[in-house]
Amino acid sequence: MNFFEHQDQARRKTGMLVGLFVVAVAGLIVGTYVLIMSLYLGGLEQASQQREMLINQFGPDTFWRPDIFVGVALAVFLVVGGGSLYKTAQLSGGGEPLALSLGGRRLLSDSSDPVERKVLNVVEEMALASGLPVPPVFMMDREQGINAFAAGYQPEDAVIGVTRGCVENLSRDELQGVIAHEFSHILNGDMRLNIRLIGIVHGILLVGLIGYYTLRIAAASGSRRSSNDKGGGGLPILGLGLGLMAIGFIGTLIGNLIKAAVSRQREFLADASAVQFTRDPNGIAGALKKIGGFNAGSKVTVAKATEASHMFFATGVAELFATHPPLAKRIARIDAFWQAEMAAERPEERVPETRAAAFAPAGAVGFAGAAPAPPPLTGSPPPLPEPQSAPSPEQAVDAIGKPTPQQIARSHQILESLPETLKKAAHEPYGARGVIYALLLDADFTSCQRQFERLAAEADPAVYRSTIELHKLIVALPRESRLPLVDICLGPLKELSPEQYERFRENMHALAAADNRLSLFEWTLQKVVSHVLDPHFGRQRKRRSSGRPAPEDVSTVLSALAHAGSREEDLIQSAFERGVEATGLPPLELQPWDRTIFNRLNHSLDALGRLPGKSKAKLIRGLAETASADGIITPREINLLRAIATTLDCPMPLIA
Repeated sequence: MNFFEHQDQARRKTGMLVGLFVVAVAGLIVGTYVLIMSLYLGGLEQASQQREMLINQFGPDTFWRPDIFVGVALAVFLVVGGGSLYKTAQLSGGGEPLALSLGGRRLLSDSSDPVERKVLNVVEEMALASGLPVPPVFMMDREQGINAFAAGYQPEDAVIGVTRGCVENLSRDELQGVIAHEFSHILNGDMRLNIRLIGIVHGILLVGLIGYYTLRIAAASGSRRSSNDKGGGGLPILGLGLGLMAIGFIGTLIGNLIKAAVSRQREFLADASAVQFTRDPNGIAGALKKIGGFNAGSKVTVAKATEASHMFFATGVAELFATHPPLAKRIARIDAFWQAEMAAERPEERVPETRAAAFAPAGAVGFAGAAPAPPPLTGSPPPLPEPQSAPSPEQAVDAIGKPTPQQIARSHQILESLPETLKKAAHEPYGARGVIYALLLDADFTSCQRQFERLAAEADPAVYRSTIELHKLIVALPRESRLPLVDICLGPLKELSPEQYERFRENMHALAAADNRLSLFEWTLQKVVSHVLDPHFGRQRKRRSSGRPAPEDVSTVLSALAHAGSREEDLIQSAFERGVEATGLPPLELQPWDRTIFNRLNHSLDALGRLPGKSKAKLIRGLAETASADGIITPREINLLRAIATTLDCPMPLIA
C-alpha cells in the first residue's frame, strides 16, 4: 500500500466515522426523547388536578409526539454537532495548542542541551528524508514514562511531542524507531482522523455535562425551597438531569469504543511503517520492550492525557477500552523470534547522556541495509554525491511518504555538510530570515545592490547584518543542499510574530522581483515557504475544488518540468509527451516557458492540490516520467519536483 492508498484509506475511515457519528446522534435523540416523554407523562399522572390544564397547554398525553421529537432532535443535534465542530475547529489550527495542553514545552531549534539536541537531530533528519517541513518538537518535562505523539491537522502544522522519559531512557536507535512511528502517523493521514475522533467524543460528552449541570441546578434550587414546599416540583428536573447524565455516559462509552477500535489498527500500521523507514526492527521493538520492563512504563499523568490517549505512541492512561494493542502483540509483529521478555530497567546499565552521544551521527548507530556512516569532518565538509539517474515513475510514486534508510542517512550527510555558521543561523528566527534573504540575492552586482538597499531600509537591522554575513557561505553552497536548508529554516520562522512574518514575506517577494524577472529557484523557494507558513499565520490557501484534473492544469506543470530539464526543443517535447501519456490523459499541447509561466503554475497547483489520492498518484507518475525522460535528473528538476510535490501535499523524499 503506497502513500496515496493510505490517504484514501484514512478518508474512508473518516467517512465511516461520520456514519457512526450519525448513528450515535440518532441513539442520543431517541434516548433523550424517551426520557422527556416519560417525565412528561409521569408528571401528568401525578398532577391529576391540573391534568386538564396541562393537556390543553402542552397537547395530548400520547407517547408519540412528532412536534416534541423534532424539537428534541434539533436540540441534541445542535449540542452534539456544535460541540464536535467547536472541538475540531479548536484543534485544527495546528498541533501546538494540543501539545501545550499536554504540558509540552517547545524546544528551541538551536538548543545546545545534549538531551534536547538528541531528539531534535532525529526529528530533523527524518523530516528532511521524508520531504516534510521540520516540525516543532515539544518536551513533556514532568513525564517520566516512555511515550510520544504527533499532532496537527496536516503535515505543514504538525508537531512532535516526546516525554522526558522517552528521550532519557531510549538509545538513539530506539528513539529513531519511535520518531519514525510518529512520522508515519503524519504521512498516513492519521492526525486529521485523530482530531475528528476527539471532536466526536467531545460532542457526545456534552450531553452528559448538560445533565450534570441540570442536576446541580435542581439540587441547589431544591435546597433553597421553604419548609412549606413539598419539593415535588423539582423531581422532574432531577430526573431530567440524571437521565441526560446516563445517556451522555452511555454515548461517551460508545464513542470511546469507536475511537479505540480505529486507533488500534492505525498503531499496527504505524509500527510497520517505522520498520520500513529504518529497516531496523530492533529500534522500535527495543523501545516497546523497554516500556514493558520500565517502572513508569508509558504512563502520562497530565489531566488532558485521557482526551488524547489514542494519539500516544503507547498506552498513556488506564482506559476501559484500550486505544493501543497489547505491547506483546506489537512486539511479536515486529520481532518474530521474541520470547516474551521485556527489557527490565537496570539503572546501573543506563549510560548518562553526553554531548557526544547526543550528536552521534545516524550512521554510527547503524541501519540494517543503510549506507555506511559518513567520515568524520576534518576541516572541510564531506562531498555530496551528485544524483546519477532519475527514479522510474513507479519508484517515484511508491517513494512518496516512504523515506528509506539510505535517504535518512543522506539527510544526515546533508546536515553535516552545512557550514556550522550557516546551520546555526538556520535554527533561529533572525538567522533563518537571513538565510532565506541570502538565497534570493542575485549574482548580478547591480541587482544585488538594489536588494541590499531594500533590506537596509525594510529589514530588521540584525537580520540585515546576518544576511551580509551569510551571503558568501550561500554562494558556495551546492544546489542540492539549498532546499533542505530552506526546510530547516521553516520551523524557526514559525516563531515570528504575525507582523514580523508579513514584513519577511514582503521582503522575500521584493528581493525576488529586484531584477524584474523570476528565476525557477526564486519561484520554488517562495512557493515552499508560502505553502508551509501562510496557513500558520492565518493566510488560508484558496483552492478550487476539483474531482478530476483539468487538462490545462496538468499541461502547465508537465510543461514547466520539461523545460526545466532541457534546453533542446526535441527533448522538451519528448519529455512532455511521455509525461502526458503516463497520466492517462489524451494528448495535450506543450506550453511555452515565458513570463507568465509562474502565474500559470500557481493557478494550476491551487487546483490540483484538491485532487483525490488516485489522481495525484497519476500526476506524480507523469511528473516522474517527464523528469526521467533523458535518464538524468538535474538539481533544477529536483527542486521543481519537490516544490510541486510539497504544494500537492505529497511529501517527496530526498532523491538519492
